[in-house]
This record gives sequence, structure tokens and C-alpha cells, in this order.
Amino acid sequence: MSWPVTIYAAGFNCHGQLNPLTKPHHLYTFKPIAGVEKYKPVSGPVVRFAQWSSTILAVSPGTSHHTGNLIHLGFSGESNRPVHFDEVLPEPRFYGNVSGVEGYLSRQGNFYSLEKDGGFEKPASRSSAPTVLPQHCTRYMAIARNDRVCVATSSRPYNRRDPDSRYVEDVHIYPDLSDYLSGTTLPEETYSVEEEIVSLAASMCSFTLLTTAGQVLTFGEARCPGLLGRTPCAEEPAASPEIVSALEGIRIRKVAAGSNMIAALSREKDVYVWGHAVPQSLEEDHTGFSKLLNAVNSDGHAEDVHLVDLPDGADVEDVVVGNRHIAVLTTKGEVWGMGTNEYGQLGLGKAVKGTDGEWVKCFDAKEHGGAVVEMAAAPITTFIVVKAALGGEVGKKRSRQ
Repeated sequence: MSWPVTIYAAGFNCHGQLNPLTKPHHLYTFKPIAGVEKYKPVSGPVVRFAQWSSTILAVSPGTSHHTGNLIHLGFSGESNRPVHFDEVLPEPRFYGNVSGVEGYLSRQGNFYSLEKDGGFEKPASRSSAPTVLPQHCTRYMAIARNDRVCVATSSRPYNRRDPDSRYVEDVHIYPDLSDYLSGTTLPEETYSVEEEIVSLAASMCSFTLLTTAGQVLTFGEARCPGLLGRTPCAEEPAASPEIVSALEGIRIRKVAAGSNMIAALSREKDVYVWGHAVPQSLEEDHTGFSKLLNAVNSDGHAEDVHLVDLPDGADVEDVVVGNRHIAVLTTKGEVWGMGTNEYGQLGLGKAVKGTDGEWVKCFDAKEHGGAVVEMAAAPITTFIVVKAALGGEVGKKRSRQ
């Protein structure tokens, strides 16, 4: 079976990623940036990495040994042609920071650093000293905007004699990526989590863990308690992974983090948000993003978790968060957004600078002849991946009868 897939983006190309020969400009409305006929699904997401100046897309299926065709769209002047990363192993997770992609984590837990020639350096052997974290056991990692790195290592049975017992995972904090990759630097802190971790996200200066049980744990710097969604105390300090009590009893299936906001999507299709509000004096009045966060913190408690109220009480299938914008996909196939549109990240056109604290419909897959199968966000970009309806063609707007 085959189907056409189109990748739409808004707020993209500020660094001339699409064509080094053209003047960089933003896409102020959602437009296709890559379309490809797929003969079988790519293993994993289409948007593999998205940051300020670096995007990696998986646009064709690979073999049983390799990922396939990965396109790297970077700074204008860099190579942005389709690049076959033949050495990239299946199911890679790419990581980086505002400067771009730094490398990828393989399914086996090895980190491969991106070299200047576009290839990936194989991980160096780490010290065999028992006090140093063995790199090959890394399962998840995240890099915060303050450059701190969190690494979650392989799970182990809580009771090794009982295979059915719960798991314990360790999370380690490093000052930066180079310290983690050195193989000789001890983590600054190590904590144990008595749940199996399924995802790890980073914000400006905090980390958010999601477990198989649907629990959310946060940890980070005490100076931004709003990013923790909880009140740090002596028993539950900011630096230690602790449960967000406001979400206890709610099974969360996804967490998404931007610089100043974290969102959690429940299995009941509700979205909860919390974050660190930028002072209104430092931000344009039209963005609405601070208004959303200030509404969350309206009673003076910066750590409040807020249940998002969408128009008509719509149920949510997916949520993504950028630097100062948030977008949700409803069960009706509509994408709604809130926040700044200064760079077109919500696809509302150049004249619209923000949503003024209101939810606005940004995209409707049915008008493009398909269904949204994936969303992703960079700091000032939103990506939407649309699969054509059976017998249809993506990108062709249907006429209204």
C-alpha cells in the first residue's frame, strides 16, 4: 500500500533552510516544504529534529538496517540536499540545542556525534570505572536551553529476583553535552525513579518525565517554579524528579515542552499546561502567550497546572509547544493555536501578530484532502504532516458543494 504524504510548515525558513540561493524569509502560512510518495511507513516520526536553524526530516523508507533518506535543512549556505546517512541506525533519536543538531541516540543506547563533513562519529569507549555512567545504556536524553543535559539509563527490576516487580530507572544530570560525551565526567546529580520512563522533555531550565503509568515528574532550577508545575519544598526539592500532584490520577500519554511552557495530553484527550510567564513589559501585547500563562497563574501560584478550554470543548489528539506558541490537533482534524504569530508560526499570515490570548483555528486537514498524522514544533515553527485520503491527493483543496 502507498500513499502521498506532505509536510506543511509555518514560521519556517528564517535561516534560508529551504534554498541557500534565495533570501531567507518566513512562511507566514502553512505551505508544503517536502512531499514524497511512501511505499511503506517510515519507522518513527517524519520530523526527526526541529530547532531554530536545523531540521531533519525522514522522507523515504529505509532498509531493515538503515533509516533511509534523511534531509537536513540547516543554515543558508550549508548543504540542504537530501543526504543518505548510511551509517544512521534504525529508530534514531536526534538531539541538539539552539545551535543545531548535535547527534543521535541509537536504539542500542549509543550517542553518535554529528561531524563537520555531515557524517556521524561513532561513540568512543567510555571508562570501565564503575563510578562512570556507561554510555551504551542510555535510553533517553534531553538538552535544556541552559545547556544542562539529562540522561535516563536502562531500567532494572526493583526486585531482581522477581521479574514481575516494578522497574527503577536512573536519571543523571550533566552540566552540558561535552561532559556527558567525555566518558570520564561524573554526573552532577543522579536520581532514581520507581517507574519505567517512556519520554523525557526539556524546557528552558527544567526537565519533564513521563512514565508507563501515565505519571508526570518534573525537576530543574528553583528560580522558575512555574516550569515544574508544583511547589518545591524540603521534602520535594526542585532539583529532584517529583510527581506533579495536580495531575495525579490522570493518565497522561504525551508531554511536550517549549522554552517557557509544558503541555500534557491525557488519555481522555484533555490538555493541561503550566509554565513560566514572561513579564508583560518584555513582550508585545499581541502575542497572548504571556496572557495564557498569566491566566494559569492568576491566583498568584506560579506552579499552577491549567486545564485548557478549547472552543466547543473539543477533544485533543496531539499537542506541540514552541517558544511562545502552542498548537493542538483535535479529533475533528483541526489544528488550533494560541500565542505569538510574529514569525508566522501559527500560519495566520504576516498581518496577524498573535492570537491575543484566544484559540484560533490554524489548519484543517480536510481542506487539503487528507488527515493529520503527525505534528511537531520548533521554537518559531509548526510542522504538520498530512496523509492523503484514500484515492486522493494531498495539497488539493476540495471544492465545497
